[in-house]
Amino acid sequence: MLFLFIDMNSGAERFNGLMAMLGIVAGVGAYATTGQFIPGIF
Repeated sequence: MLFLFIDMNSGAERFNGLMAMLGIVAGVGAYATTGQFIPGIF
C-alpha cells in the first residue's frame, strides 16, 4: 500500500485546489447568467 502515496506531493495538492476554485467560479458564473444551479437540470 505504500506505493499509493508516493505520487502525493504539494504539486498535486495545488492542482486540486486550483481545479476546485475553478469549479466554484464556473458554478457562480453559471448561476449569475442563468439563475439556475445546474443549467438545464435545476
